[in-house]
Amino acid sequence: MMRTRIAAAVLGIAVVLGVATAWVAAAPERGSRGGEQGAPSAGPGLLAPDQLVVAPGAVGPVRVGMTRQQALATGYFVADVADPTDGCPVRPLAWRDEYVNAVDVQTSRAGEVRSIGVRGEGVDTEAGFGVGTTYGELKGSTSEPESVGFGQTGVFLEDSAAGTWVGFLFDESPDRLTDASRVSFVEVTKGARPELVRDGC
Repeated sequence: MMRTRIAAAVLGIAVVLGVATAWVAAAPERGSRGGEQGAPSAGPGLLAPDQLVVAPGAVGPVRVGMTRQQALATGYFVADVADPTDGCPVRPLAWRDEYVNAVDVQTSRAGEVRSIGVRGEGVDTEAGFGVGTTYGELKGSTSEPESVGFGQTGVFLEDSAAGTWVGFLFDESPDRLTDASRVSFVEVTKGARPELVRDGC
C-alpha cells in the first residue's frame, strides 16, 4: 500500500488578541492569489472551495469536534464512503466531490471530526494564508520554524482560549527555509497540535 506521509510537527505558540490582530493586519488580502476565479461550483447554499475560510479549529462552517450528524447537516459531507486505497475501511465522512481536491477530513470511528487538512490553493485564512503562501508572508506571525523530520519545517498558530490550532508545513528543512519557501499543507485541529501527517488510509 502506498503511504504518503507529511511530517509530524510539534511546536505551537499561544496567540493573544494583539498578536492575532497584527497577524490579520500584516497579511496579504484574502484571494490575492486569484482564488475566486475558475473555482468549481458547489451545491446550492454551499461555499465554493476557494471561499472556505481557514481558522484555528475550523474550515468554513466545519469545526473540529463536530459529530458525524452535525458535519452532515452542514451539507459539505457525504457518509459511508468507500476508501479508494485497498485495505482501508469505509470512511464515516468524506467531503463532497467538489471539495476533495482542496480539503480532507480525519474522523474518529464514530465519525467525529478530528482534523481538517488543506491541500489546495485558495482555501486560506481570512488574512490570506494557506497553501502557496511564502514563509516571508508568514514570518513573524506564527511560531518560529522548527524541524519536523523528513527534511520539513512546521510553524503554528494557536487560539489558546479555545484550544484550537492551525499548522503550516514547508517541504524545506529549517536550514534551507527562505522567504520564498511556500506552504505545502495546512491542518486545523482542536485540543492537540496538528500532526501534519496524512497516511494512506
